[in-house]
Amino acid sequence: MNTQTSRVRLSTGLTGPLVGAFIGALMVAVLAACGAGDGGTDGETTTPATSAEPSSAPETTEESPVPDETTPYLDPSLGDSSKPGSSMTISGTVEAGVEAGCLVLEHDGTVYGIFGDYDSSVVYAGATVTLQGKVDDGMMSTCQQGTPFVVEVAQSSD
Repeated sequence: MNTQTSRVRLSTGLTGPLVGAFIGALMVAVLAACGAGDGGTDGETTTPATSAEPSSAPETTEESPVPDETTPYLDPSLGDSSKPGSSMTISGTVEAGVEAGCLVLEHDGTVYGIFGDYDSSVVYAGATVTLQGKVDDGMMSTCQQGTPFVVEVAQSSD
Protein backbone atom coordinates (compact mmCIF):
# COMPACT_ATOMS: atom_id res chain seq x y z
CA MET A 1 0.00 0.00 0.00
CA ASN A 2 1.18 3.48 -0.79
CA THR A 3 2.33 5.40 2.31
CA GLN A 4 0.93 8.68 1.06
CA THR A 5 -2.50 7.09 0.54
CA SER A 6 -2.39 5.64 4.07
CA ARG A 7 -1.68 9.05 5.56
CA VAL A 8 -4.59 10.58 3.65
CA ARG A 9 -6.95 7.84 4.80
CA LEU A 10 -5.71 8.13 8.36
CA SER A 11 -6.09 11.88 8.49
CA THR A 12 -9.46 11.80 6.74
CA GLY A 13 -10.74 9.18 9.14
CA LEU A 14 -9.72 11.27 12.15
CA THR A 15 -10.76 14.63 10.74
CA GLY A 16 -14.53 13.98 10.79
CA PRO A 17 -14.82 13.13 14.51
CA LEU A 18 -12.33 15.82 15.51
CA VAL A 19 -14.15 18.54 13.60
CA GLY A 20 -17.49 17.41 15.05
CA ALA A 21 -16.10 17.47 18.60
CA PHE A 22 -14.56 20.91 18.02
CA ILE A 23 -17.82 22.35 16.69
CA GLY A 24 -19.75 20.87 19.58
CA ALA A 25 -17.34 22.33 22.14
CA LEU A 26 -17.45 25.70 20.37
CA MET A 27 -21.27 25.76 20.48
CA VAL A 28 -21.27 24.95 24.21
CA ALA A 29 -18.80 27.78 24.84
CA VAL A 30 -20.86 30.26 22.81
CA LEU A 31 -24.08 29.31 24.55
CA ALA A 32 -22.45 29.54 27.95
CA ALA A 33 -21.11 32.99 27.09
CA CYS A 34 -24.58 34.13 26.01
CA GLY A 35 -26.13 32.95 29.28
CA ALA A 36 -23.48 34.64 31.43
CA GLY A 37 -23.93 38.13 29.96
CA ASP A 38 -24.69 41.18 32.07
CA GLY A 39 -28.16 41.58 30.64
CA GLY A 40 -27.54 45.27 29.90
CA THR A 41 -28.47 46.43 33.44
CA ASP A 42 -26.29 47.49 36.36
CA GLY A 43 -23.36 45.19 35.58
CA GLU A 44 -24.47 42.30 37.77
CA THR A 45 -24.37 38.89 36.19
CA THR A 46 -27.16 36.43 36.61
CA THR A 47 -27.15 32.71 36.24
CA PRO A 48 -30.20 31.19 34.64
CA ALA A 49 -32.23 29.12 37.07
CA THR A 50 -32.42 25.44 36.26
CA SER A 51 -34.53 22.80 37.89
CA ALA A 52 -34.48 19.05 37.63
CA GLU A 53 -38.25 18.95 38.16
CA PRO A 54 -40.58 20.12 35.40
CA SER A 55 -42.69 23.09 36.36
CA SER A 56 -46.44 22.83 36.24
CA ALA A 57 -49.13 25.44 36.03
CA PRO A 58 -50.62 26.42 39.37
CA GLU A 59 -54.03 25.01 40.07
CA THR A 60 -56.89 27.48 40.03
CA THR A 61 -60.34 27.15 41.50
CA GLU A 62 -61.84 30.03 39.51
CA GLU A 63 -64.19 29.39 36.60
CA SER A 64 -62.67 29.45 33.16
CA PRO A 65 -63.28 32.70 31.23
CA VAL A 66 -63.89 30.60 28.10
CA PRO A 67 -67.58 29.81 27.59
CA ASP A 68 -68.66 26.16 27.61
CA GLU A 69 -69.80 26.29 24.00
CA THR A 70 -66.83 27.07 21.75
CA THR A 71 -68.30 25.76 18.50
CA PRO A 72 -68.83 28.64 16.06
CA TYR A 73 -72.40 29.24 14.96
CA LEU A 74 -73.22 29.23 11.25
CA ASP A 75 -76.37 31.06 10.26
CA PRO A 76 -78.41 28.69 8.02
CA SER A 77 -79.89 31.66 6.16
CA LEU A 78 -76.45 32.24 4.61
CA GLY A 79 -76.78 29.01 2.63
CA ASP A 80 -74.19 26.31 2.05
CA SER A 81 -71.64 27.29 -0.59
CA SER A 82 -70.45 23.69 -0.92
CA LYS A 83 -73.76 22.66 -2.54
CA PRO A 84 -74.89 23.91 -5.93
CA GLY A 85 -77.81 26.36 -6.01
CA SER A 86 -81.30 25.81 -7.35
CA SER A 87 -81.84 24.67 -10.91
CA MET A 88 -82.08 27.38 -13.59
CA THR A 89 -82.11 27.67 -17.36
CA ILE A 90 -79.79 29.88 -19.40
CA SER A 91 -79.50 30.30 -23.14
CA GLY A 92 -77.23 32.02 -25.61
CA THR A 93 -74.20 31.46 -27.82
CA VAL A 94 -71.31 29.51 -26.32
CA GLU A 95 -67.91 31.20 -26.65
CA ALA A 96 -64.36 30.02 -26.05
CA GLY A 97 -63.01 31.11 -22.67
CA VAL A 98 -59.72 32.90 -22.09
CA GLU A 99 -58.12 29.62 -20.99
CA ALA A 100 -57.70 26.68 -23.38
CA GLY A 101 -60.58 24.20 -23.25
CA CYS A 102 -62.87 26.53 -21.30
CA LEU A 103 -66.34 27.56 -22.50
CA VAL A 104 -68.48 30.49 -21.41
CA LEU A 105 -71.99 31.71 -22.13
CA GLU A 106 -73.40 35.19 -21.46
CA HIS A 107 -77.02 35.25 -20.32
CA ASP A 108 -78.86 38.36 -19.06
CA GLY A 109 -75.62 40.26 -18.53
CA THR A 110 -73.90 37.51 -16.54
CA VAL A 111 -71.02 35.45 -17.92
CA TYR A 112 -71.23 31.78 -16.92
CA GLY A 113 -68.40 29.27 -17.09
CA ILE A 114 -69.80 26.04 -18.53
CA PHE A 115 -68.99 22.84 -16.60
CA GLY A 116 -70.46 19.40 -16.12
CA ASP A 117 -71.02 16.20 -18.06
CA TYR A 118 -72.64 17.55 -21.21
CA ASP A 119 -72.69 16.39 -24.84
CA SER A 120 -69.78 18.14 -26.57
CA SER A 121 -71.56 17.77 -29.94
CA VAL A 122 -74.24 20.13 -28.56
CA VAL A 123 -72.15 22.47 -26.37
CA TYR A 124 -69.12 23.91 -28.20
CA ALA A 125 -67.75 27.36 -29.08
CA GLY A 126 -70.17 28.99 -31.54
CA ALA A 127 -73.20 26.83 -30.71
CA THR A 128 -76.49 28.45 -29.72
CA VAL A 129 -77.84 26.45 -26.78
CA THR A 130 -80.29 26.29 -23.90
CA LEU A 131 -78.72 24.87 -20.75
CA GLN A 132 -80.42 23.69 -17.60
CA GLY A 133 -78.28 23.32 -14.48
CA LYS A 134 -77.09 24.94 -11.27
CA VAL A 135 -74.73 27.73 -10.31
CA ASP A 136 -71.92 26.49 -8.05
CA ASP A 137 -70.17 29.52 -6.51
CA GLY A 138 -67.90 27.28 -4.44
CA MET A 139 -66.42 25.49 -7.46
CA MET A 140 -62.68 25.81 -8.11
CA SER A 141 -61.60 26.00 -11.73
CA THR A 142 -58.59 26.80 -13.86
CA CYS A 143 -60.85 28.65 -16.32
CA GLN A 144 -60.81 31.80 -14.17
CA GLN A 145 -63.77 33.29 -15.99
CA GLY A 146 -67.48 33.56 -15.29
CA THR A 147 -69.78 32.21 -12.63
CA PRO A 148 -69.48 28.40 -12.58
CA PHE A 149 -72.57 26.78 -14.10
CA VAL A 150 -72.87 22.99 -13.89
CA VAL A 151 -74.89 21.72 -16.86
CA GLU A 152 -77.47 18.98 -16.26
CA VAL A 153 -79.35 19.18 -19.59
CA ALA A 154 -78.07 20.75 -22.82
CA GLN A 155 -80.22 21.38 -25.89
CA SER A 156 -79.30 22.95 -29.19
CA SER A 157 -81.32 26.07 -30.04
CA ASP A 158 -80.55 25.91 -33.76
